[in-house]
Amino acid sequence: MFNLFYTLFKYKEKAQKDELGYYPEKVDVRAFPERRYLWTSRFFVVISCLSICLSMMLGALLVILLPMKKVDVIPLRIDFERYQITYMSKAESRAYAGDLVTESLMNEYIIKRYTIGDSYDELSHRLGENEFVHLASDRDTYLNFSEKERPYFEMLQKKGVRRQVDIERIYPVSFDFWQIRFKTIDSAPDMPVEEFMDLMGVDLNSVINKPQQGDPLVSKWIATLRMNFNGAKYENKDLGLINPFGITIKSFDLSYQGNNLKSLRK
Repeated sequence: MFNLFYTLFKYKEKAQKDELGYYPEKVDVRAFPERRYLWTSRFFVVISCLSICLSMMLGALLVILLPMKKVDVIPLRIDFERYQITYMSKAESRAYAGDLVTESLMNEYIIKRYTIGDSYDELSHRLGENEFVHLASDRDTYLNFSEKERPYFEMLQKKGVRRQVDIERIYPVSFDFWQIRFKTIDSAPDMPVEEFMDLMGVDLNSVINKPQQGDPLVSKWIATLRMNFNGAKYENKDLGLINPFGITIKSFDLSYQGNNLKSLRK
């Protein structure tokens, strides 16, 4: 390209200019066509080069914008409970049948494990051996539950505390690693507020919005567990009907996420 410019502009006009006077005696008439063609060609070469440069710029711009032809919108939300940015769940999503079965069993396990009803016999029977909580847990998991949580739940039931369980979300972390976010709604209408809160481990001196008589205590929890399916291999067929899929909880950890009472900041 630079050689082209050099070729076009290396030719110069005569050093001697035309003299004003009579035409054609004082004017070089034969030089008129050459001058006209020379400057016309120079003009069109400059315009062509500018056009080529502009076309290259537009082509580069199209190449840059080509990936934006299709844009995927990713809606995000802030999970203030886990302090993470997560994807918003779609209105419709595909799910494997195995995951749906697992979620249903997880939901049943948490509800049966943490619900406290009106009958002590029903609670003791539900949390006892050869029931779903027992059959769906391995030996160490159920032994740890029987030693730590079950006596506490039976004590609460005798004191008049009633508990409902609200499952918020069940989601897999890996193949056999699941997390369950749920709420426990504890209430004791006939118990004084001070006694009820002391029984639930809440210090009334550390809260701003002190509850009134009969107000429930809503606590948030995250259960982290590992599970697998060992198959329903029971000598008694009735036991197989209680846990037909043979789900087994290998480990169970519970994390407390707070309650509906606003605490004082010191």
